[in-house]
Amino acid sequence: MKEIAAHTINLATELRSGRHYGVFIDDTGSPGLVTPGLHSRRKSWVAVLVPPHQIHEVMDQMPKALSVLDDLGLKDPEFHFADIWAGRGEFQKLSLEQRLGIFRFMAHIFATYRFEILVQTLDPDNAAAVRNRAEWPDKLGPLRFDDHEDLALILVLLRTRLYLRDRQNASGCVIVDEGRLPSGRAIVISGLKPIFVGGVILFANSRLVYPVQLADFAAFAMNRSQLIRVKSHVSALDMSLLEILTPIVELFVNLDSVPLSGAIG
Repeated sequence: MKEIAAHTINLATELRSGRHYGVFIDDTGSPGLVTPGLHSRRKSWVAVLVPPHQIHEVMDQMPKALSVLDDLGLKDPEFHFADIWAGRGEFQKLSLEQRLGIFRFMAHIFATYRFEILVQTLDPDNAAAVRNRAEWPDKLGPLRFDDHEDLALILVLLRTRLYLRDRQNASGCVIVDEGRLPSGRAIVISGLKPIFVGGVILFANSRLVYPVQLADFAAFAMNRSQLIRVKSHVSALDMSLLEILTPIVELFVNLDSVPLSGAIG
């Protein structure tokens, strides 16, 4: 296994070939936020799977979807859903209704295409339990099994591989949002071939590989829905967002729904 520069891989051509799933992965969490029932150091990795027959259309339509930001007078060619929700940065120019409109727009895309979504969440406590169940190597490329955030990424990659294998050995081009590795770097693991094209896990900026922003939205939807559902008091605004996001949460293959626990008002 090795880490290499992305220019040695023709993954973009393979992604557009229509022969493979597009697998787009991003992370989420609420570091330091103390919430009943949710560990403050939990880390989730979310994988959005775009089927081969949809990938070409999605690649072509994502730049058009981003034109929504141009229409709203924003210059940043990227959705930042946590910032949109909080009204941070350039998104503070928008009204609440405009920001909710962006969420409705993205929810419509997911509802139309019905992308399936895989997720893996770990915190330091349950990661230790996972490591105790089996013998694990020290690393997968630069990803460390003794780091709960890395382990969550490793496990969502393994979930994805099993998912594709169970679909008559389908293959996927795997692209992870930059952060854990810089954009343009990749991990190549020969044992992941041919299910992962070239055995490659590519890290990329979502301004360069637009569909990564689908994973950003799915990750936000999962995390925010969880936070709302464990609140002791659920506001009308919370309920409005939850109503928008509920159809997305239903697309998670391995995520159980949780009923609201707090009062609504």
